[in-house]
Amino acid sequence: MKFISYLWDKRNYIILFIIICLIFFIIIPKKNQIYIKSFNYFDNVITYKIYDKVSSRKITSKINEIYKKYENYNDKLKTKLSPSMIELIEYGKLLYIKTDGYIDITYSLNNQEEAFKTKIEDVRIKNGKLEKKMDFNFDSIVSSYATSEVLDYLKENDIKRYIINDGGDVITGKHYNNGKYKVSIHDKNSVLDILYLEKRAVATRRNNDKLINPKTGKEEKKYDTVVVIAKDNLTANMLANAVYLMDKSSGEKLVHEYNAECLWQINSDITTTANFNKYLSRS
Repeated sequence: MKFISYLWDKRNYIILFIIICLIFFIIIPKKNQIYIKSFNYFDNVITYKIYDKVSSRKITSKINEIYKKYENYNDKLKTKLSPSMIELIEYGKLLYIKTDGYIDITYSLNNQEEAFKTKIEDVRIKNGKLEKKMDFNFDSIVSSYATSEVLDYLKENDIKRYIINDGGDVITGKHYNNGKYKVSIHDKNSVLDILYLEKRAVATRRNNDKLINPKTGKEEKKYDTVVVIAKDNLTANMLANAVYLMDKSSGEKLVHEYNAECLWQINSDITTTANFNKYLSRS
């Protein structure tokens, strides 16, 4: 009996030890795991790095859900339009106005080297359908537009600390380690400089990106590199797409209108807007 009693007491100690270990495991704060995931949409690789604590499965599912709404957009235009596609079309029409026609969603690559007349005035939607059948080209804006919807989701769920690489365009949230995010800017051959960003977006366009001017139907090679820093990814993407096609004076005026900063590179000659250099410092 004494032996049985001894074993019973010993088992109680083991159970108590396990309970204590479980309590410590639950109450001791664990280091947050960084969420890192790449998505392939719109011929882009879009990589998310989130430093706030998130449910990996939930956020991955949500990001895929958002991007899939805009995938194969020309097929989606042949049926009754979803609210998301209507909003994308309306956004494209707005960009035409904001950039004085340098972004035109009615321009098709089939028009290259041909006289092109915009059909933007013909883009009308009635009862969820286009009044006139036409092709659209959202290639330069669809990824940034869908990513902006993901950013809205992050904000709604109090996710603030992140860095996102959207096919070379970079969006930064709140810092995660008492500093700023380091983002390198490149020309086609080398690193031009390092930017230090927080709650900003940067978009880069280079002369190997095949950028067509919808006003002329011709590919532009005006600059080797154009870099735009703006308060959000939609503004940065819009300005980079338009400014690369514009002469420097017009581009600088447009950048100033949106309180953004810009760098232009032609060979070894680099010029910037007045406050671009403040993003080259950690402070």
